[in-house]
Amino acid sequence: MHFYTRYNLLISCRLQWLCMIVLIVLILSCTGQKRQKSVYYWQTTLHLDNAERNFLQKHDIDKVYCRYFDVVLNSDGQPVPNATLQFEDSFPEGVEIVPVVYILNDCFKHPADNLAEQTFNRIMKMSEVNNVRNVSGVQIDCDWTLSTQQNYYAFMTVLQSLCHSHNLQLSSTVRLHQLSQTPPPADYGVLMVYNTGDVTKKSVEKPILDIKDVKPYMRYLKNYRLKLSAAYPFFSWKVLFRGDKYVGIMHSDDDLPVLPGDNIVIRQPEMEDIGQAQKAINAARKDVNDEIILYDLSDRNIRRFASGYIERIYNNNIDDKAIYE
Repeated sequence: MHFYTRYNLLISCRLQWLCMIVLIVLILSCTGQKRQKSVYYWQTTLHLDNAERNFLQKHDIDKVYCRYFDVVLNSDGQPVPNATLQFEDSFPEGVEIVPVVYILNDCFKHPADNLAEQTFNRIMKMSEVNNVRNVSGVQIDCDWTLSTQQNYYAFMTVLQSLCHSHNLQLSSTVRLHQLSQTPPPADYGVLMVYNTGDVTKKSVEKPILDIKDVKPYMRYLKNYRLKLSAAYPFFSWKVLFRGDKYVGIMHSDDDLPVLPGDNIVIRQPEMEDIGQAQKAINAARKDVNDEIILYDLSDRNIRRFASGYIERIYNNNIDDKAIYE
């Protein structure tokens, strides 16, 4: 074979191999950027029905943020656990579990000595006693304010050290109004893109999620110095009004007395509301949607949207045309 022919064949083979290597690298880089699908479980009893189990399986849920207990003040003004989760069931094998503790903001109006250690030990004990496997972290949910920020951050600093000593990550919920503050000590935050309006006002038709309430905070999101995930709502509220006066949210048909003349108003986000919020976050800081969490897993919430719509939320690809298909 002529020298130049062999040379050209050699160059051609090398180019083919180079193209294959580039293609493999591109495929691996794309698969490495898989969006994480997560969900909150916010009940007082852990019991999954068939619809909830099917939801986890059908949507390939990677992680469940499971509420373990609340922390409130007792009659002596001391923080104590409340509404502890009762374990009657377990989550499917392979799903990451992140225990979540909701702490009332009032608990941080004064320095909370040993609260971090007590909270951590209780979480670990509950996981051990109830054989909860694949625990990957701990999350604290607290609507802290400027007046309680110092004590909350001190609590989180101690708790983060305890988590790291057990190879666990610590996360903190972050409400929209908290984006203007210094981020808390945590490995990452979960931006709560819901409960954006005032549910007590009858004139507020979208208290769970309204894009006009989200957009003003996007200027803070761009420069927020903490890794974030995004949590979106697919729940609804029955809100009882007496005239124009707010009475409460009805969690069941008989938990509040309904008098003649009262109004029960349904408040719920629609696909368009969620899509607009996702677009706003994409425009400000797209990486926040790398992990999408839905609040919260229950049979009633699952029935709100078809599974195809749920996938569009998780895949961050809701567009104006797709909403109504």
